[in-house]
Amino acid sequence: MKFELSRGDWAAALFFATGMILGCHGGPQRKLPAKAPFIALERDFQGFQSWETVDISKRPGGIQTHESPDAQEYINQQPPTGSKQFPVGTILVKSTKKEAGKQDIFAMVKRGDGYNAKGAPGWEWFELTRRPDDSLAIVWRGMNPPDGQGYGGLPSGGCNDCHRNARGNDFVHARQLASSKI
Repeated sequence: MKFELSRGDWAAALFFATGMILGCHGGPQRKLPAKAPFIALERDFQGFQSWETVDISKRPGGIQTHESPDAQEYINQQPPTGSKQFPVGTILVKSTKKEAGKQDIFAMVKRGDGYNAKGAPGWEWFELTRRPDDSLAIVWRGMNPPDGQGYGGLPSGGCNDCHRNARGNDFVHARQLASSKI
């Protein structure tokens, strides 16, 4: 018995197989409609070092909460020109080195949909850590760190408290991210 596929069947099979491969291996960042909430998962942070690097060496106001000379910040997508705020699905990750080669890794994710309305509207905060296999795990997430955790080593540190100072840039301190966009 001979089995043949039409051109359309081949295209459909290729499309399906490509989707399966990308779905199993992370693939590109997920995109969501602007009005839908974006619930970040561990997979959304993997490989953040390959994202666009943000120069944070000249931060206004001398904010030093989780700074170090080797701090790096990354963004998964720039906002479109003329935006008034970062789009839902935007992820910013900041990595700083600690003693013994370990890292502090914090993130802010534009979740949208009214989340964190009394703090930095739309933003969710994260602390991440590296597993032995070099993948990232979420330590905590939410509108602020859990009680007793602190932020960047400060026991009273609250993400919203600090980021309120950047209200004019959609609660993002790195003005370089928005100099011509927001």
